[in-house]
Amino acid sequence: MWVLPRTGVAPARIARSADAPTDGVRRGALSSGDRTTQGLTSVRSYRKGVMEAVAQRVEALTERLLDHVRDHEPVEATRIGLDGRDEDLPDLSLPALDARSRSLADLEAAVMLELGALPSSRTGEARELAGDLTLLLDAVRWRRVELEERPALALDPTVALGIATTGVLDLLDAAGTAADPGERRRLVDAAVRRARRVPALLEQAGRLLSGVSAPTFGLLEQRVPAAIALLRDRLPERAAACGVEIDEARDAGEYATEGVEAYAALVDELVDDRRLDWRVGPAYVDRALELAVGTTMDAQAIEDRARTTLAETRAEMVEIAAAGWERRFVGVPRPDEDDALLRAVLDDIAATAVPPGMLLAEARRAVEEARDFLAPGAPGAGLVDLPPSDRLRIEAMGPDEQGVAVAMLRRPPPLREGLQSRYLLSPVPDHWDGPRVRSFLREYHPAMLRSLAIHEAYPGHFVQLAHAAHHPHMVRRLLTRPVFTEGWAVLVEEMMIEAGFGEDGTSRVAREDLVLTQRKMMLRTAANALLDLGLHAASMTDEDAMALLTGAALQERAEAEGKLRRAKLTSVQLSSYYAGYEELAGLRRTERAREGAAFDPGTFLRRVLSHGTPTVAIVAEALADGAPEQRPFAGPPVGSVQGR
Repeated sequence: MWVLPRTGVAPARIARSADAPTDGVRRGALSSGDRTTQGLTSVRSYRKGVMEAVAQRVEALTERLLDHVRDHEPVEATRIGLDGRDEDLPDLSLPALDARSRSLADLEAAVMLELGALPSSRTGEARELAGDLTLLLDAVRWRRVELEERPALALDPTVALGIATTGVLDLLDAAGTAADPGERRRLVDAAVRRARRVPALLEQAGRLLSGVSAPTFGLLEQRVPAAIALLRDRLPERAAACGVEIDEARDAGEYATEGVEAYAALVDELVDDRRLDWRVGPAYVDRALELAVGTTMDAQAIEDRARTTLAETRAEMVEIAAAGWERRFVGVPRPDEDDALLRAVLDDIAATAVPPGMLLAEARRAVEEARDFLAPGAPGAGLVDLPPSDRLRIEAMGPDEQGVAVAMLRRPPPLREGLQSRYLLSPVPDHWDGPRVRSFLREYHPAMLRSLAIHEAYPGHFVQLAHAAHHPHMVRRLLTRPVFTEGWAVLVEEMMIEAGFGEDGTSRVAREDLVLTQRKMMLRTAANALLDLGLHAASMTDEDAMALLTGAALQERAEAEGKLRRAKLTSVQLSSYYAGYEELAGLRRTERAREGAAFDPGTFLRRVLSHGTPTVAIVAEALADGAPEQRPFAGPPVGSVQGR
């Protein structure tokens, strides 16, 4: 295994061996100053050589992770842009899972050995490489947790179904955007071949299941019809559009559908036989916060801070609502109770909700406003460098992805350049009744859509991940940590408001509505963390959860019900937003205190964007070390926002 070269040779001796004269000139003929200069140069050259060797070994370890993914996780290989496994689904037999576990254990040992060999005092390239190795180590360890300690395949039937449908859907989506007709046919043909493997995958997955929780069974029930529609209908439709043999695609889709139906029947029987508890427990939560989220805070620290944020943010909102009451409600007496005041003002903002059919169009307008605010010559110019906007599409979320989050950003494969990200917004489900539809739309009104546009697109996830895709280290392009991605998106929501978004006609939505909605989003961020940790690390009941969300967090009932369901289906993900915001906001305070009057928000954001998507702790070390900026989009932005 690779280790750093060790030597007891003193710097002066290194200098003599490297620079010994070969023309007969005595060493003593050099002045002491010359000898010192040559010695320092040789030491620097030696250190540079050592770091270059370490960098090559880190690259090799990253390649080993990619080899592991290619060998054991073919759907993930497709997602990140690895070639060669697009036709395959993973082998979920016990021998194959055991081989996967051994592969991860070997890789973990190799990464730990390399990390331990780095010098204890790390600056410059040594610090960068230590960050790379830490990201690799946590990624490998978390894979082992999900495979060995709390096996997701044994506890959640939607995991295997998600692998099957995502494996086909990613290929069809890629075919839909590929410019070359031959590549489109190759991708659809791979999707057809992969669909034929769905029954075998689900049969193996069924043998692994040890039970089913009520929330995961509910999500499976929702997603099975969408999976069948994907395999039986969309697959042959895409095949016909791309010139792939339609009969073969139709046969593969029907065969895959039979496998999905058989799997659903098995889970239906299992849920009656063994109902699992969906709570993961406090020990798992703290481990997941460390390895999956990447935060330095434990559950108790997050909970304590979130409670404080909840109270402070509500107090701020009361002040804002009270100050604008007379302008909003001319001649109407202001309520004495703070809660009544806030609800009256938020009801007024919610009354601007658009009809269901206008939701996506309004979301596109919101994205355009956020981007225009950041463009050269606009009030927010200088906050971030903008990637080409034709790299972003805004679409309705497909049925295969609905049921957990209302909005999300799907980034392109990180190992492939020039592809588009997709901002997905869930439409109003057709089966909802009138009151639930109205409740949903009152939560996702135009001001809220502006907050989502900032969070998901400009300057949120789309901008941040586009910058990360240009990092010179492969591991930084490949691995992301939620503490940074979600923390960045929440922080920039706040900073866009601070920069004046909504003033002087920069949005069609009133500035006060935007400010109050952003503060309400901060309420949601803190409440989501309390919900997540209360449910999984404590004993919060459904009644407690709804009281928190509809009470202190001022959410509409439809939103609260959806969030409660999401919290039961996931763990720690909802905490990543608040933990990430707290860590990045703390870093901003540190940099502001260090720079004083010279602190510039745009410079701070550009420096933060220069390090991929690591933990905030890695970014903080880089900023303290004076790491240089990396600005792949420093030129004028081009393109236009696209949607369909």
